[in-house]
Amino acid sequence: MVTQDEIAKRLNISRTTVARALNGRLVSEETRQRVLEEAKKLGYERNAAAASLALKSVKTVYAFIIATIDEEYGRQTERGIQEVAHMWKEYNFEIRIIRTDITVGRDQCRTQMEQFFEVINKEKVDGIIFSALSRENMDWVSSVCKEKNIPLMTLDAIYTDNHLCYIGPDYFNLGTYSAAYLAGLIMKKGKILTVTYDEGYELCSRRMEGFFHKLQEYPDICCQEVKAKEMSKACYMEILEEECRDSWPEAIYAPYHVDYVGDFLNLHDMQHKVVTISNGVNEEVERYLNDGTIDGIVSARPYFLGAVAANNFFKYFYRRKEMLKGDIDVTCDIYIKENFNRYDKIF
Repeated sequence: MVTQDEIAKRLNISRTTVARALNGRLVSEETRQRVLEEAKKLGYERNAAAASLALKSVKTVYAFIIATIDEEYGRQTERGIQEVAHMWKEYNFEIRIIRTDITVGRDQCRTQMEQFFEVINKEKVDGIIFSALSRENMDWVSSVCKEKNIPLMTLDAIYTDNHLCYIGPDYFNLGTYSAAYLAGLIMKKGKILTVTYDEGYELCSRRMEGFFHKLQEYPDICCQEVKAKEMSKACYMEILEEECRDSWPEAIYAPYHVDYVGDFLNLHDMQHKVVTISNGVNEEVERYLNDGTIDGIVSARPYFLGAVAANNFFKYFYRRKEMLKGDIDVTCDIYIKENFNRYDKIF
């Protein structure tokens, strides 16, 4: 393989000058043309990673991720991004993470866009990874990235409008998987109690749309939905006491904080008598899964979501032919205690 050193020796110039010429930086037009002609003559193929190292130019990607009510979801997404960024840091590749914490209030869409424009207007941005809280936010980000020619990858998008790729699950399908799994566990008949929370953002409402849509296929299942006024253990306990006073449901579905449901079932010695599944994961949920209080977790694999996005951006800069394009579905997994594994490190 022809190297930049060989081109430099043939032209009697430095390797740094060759690297600059190949990248169109800080050299005269005459020198650039000499380098390009010699490179073509020798059959040189540009190594983007090596060029970046030679020029000491850092590619900086900003990842806008959501700290969600599912406590572990945002943290695992972040871990996946950080590990890949650490793995490739010697290639002058870095990812800076900006979090929007939707647990602090229901109207964080404006906050997310303020964070985005703060970065766009003040920082050197080579790429954007964005998880949008609303369709309007996604429109803004897509428009700005196209105008400024900034490559964009989207995570958990409201819809897929991007320059490079969309990475994530289909949240409507996540809801249908949850309903189908739960229906199978109760033999497609009986009562399901759902304890939901309207957090005010589109992604999670799509999950519940999918859940109720799928249940229409099971005429022998009736579903009672109760919306929690707040995301607290006291509120959950109050709801469950009221709904289970006269009769117990065959199953309980709580997309968020199913550990509160586990606490309630243990309090009444019903932990192995009511089928319970979750979409979120935290340490208490894991404990209840392992002791059988919770029957399963339908998860969107957040660690892989972050890792795939970060690694795909590295490929965009340095291994363009290997980059994945279009919709990359990380799918959903159904975990029981026998196959559950917290993904903290895979590289």
